Amino acid sequence: MEVIFRNVNFSYNVGMPNEKKALKDVNVFLEGGLIHGVIGPIGSGKTTMLELMNGVTKPSSGEIIVGNYELTSKNSNFKFNDFRYDVGLVYQFPEKQFFCSTVGEEIAFSGKTFEPKNKNIKDKVKKALKMVGLDESYVKRSPFSLNGGEKRRVAIASVLISNPKLLILDEPTIGLDNNSKKRLMHLLKNLKTRYMKTIIIVTHDVDMLYEIVDDVVVLNDGRVIKEGNKMDVFSDVNLLDKNNAPVPNVIRVSKLVYDRTGVDLGHVQNLNSLVRKMAINLSDVKRKVITNEK
Repeated sequence: MEVIFRNVNFSYNVGMPNEKKALKDVNVFLEGGLIHGVIGPIGSGKTTMLELMNGVTKPSSGEIIVGNYELTSKNSNFKFNDFRYDVGLVYQFPEKQFFCSTVGEEIAFSGKTFEPKNKNIKDKVKKALKMVGLDESYVKRSPFSLNGGEKRRVAIASVLISNPKLLILDEPTIGLDNNSKKRLMHLLKNLKTRYMKTIIIVTHDVDMLYEIVDDVVVLNDGRVIKEGNKMDVFSDVNLLDKNNAPVPNVIRVSKLVYDRTGVDLGHVQNLNSLVRKMAINLSDVKRKVITNEK
């Protein structure tokens, strides 16, 4: 499910002295079937963009198309309930909204919201759990007894029960330990490849993004600074620094090695791969560092 923004503007407190323009002539095309990242400093417009593509609010001007839904067209046969089936949003710390006594009830609650008379709700709960890598034994467990990573996956399952084509996540790794973060990253990649989901992640965790996303959008002061393949975007360190956007550590270290030694380590997937490549090229790195210091 693709997402298109055409000349989108959005302002808060319109007509008031404290009016703020959060998005300014935003044009983006997020291709379906991929994982996209949206990054930028605080106040750059990331959350506003997320809420617009989720239909929570409407732009001041411009056009937004999500799949077959024209969110901003006055002549569109837009049905919000149908849209809710196809687009799922996971906010920050979604597990803080848990209130049911079991995992099964928690996930089923979301399903019943869409289909109050659904007789197959139990099967859908089990399917949603399977999609996030949890087995049926979790159905009767208390969601409050789970660890942080399990809670996050249950929260995502409560969104996946409607089987949306597009999944939007706001800071999905926040508050998770390293192991839980790795499991979540594996889950998101699996949702893309096995279940054919389009995924959009708004986050400051660019080290996580670097490992799993296909494309990246960089925002600053409400404008799109750069959009494209992750390597093209993340390799432009000077542009990211100029716009106070985070840079993955693996890119930062690779650039430092190249600037100091001229040794190009090429594409590396993560910090572990970077360390291995540095070890392989250690003799060249040491020789060039010594040469440069002389």
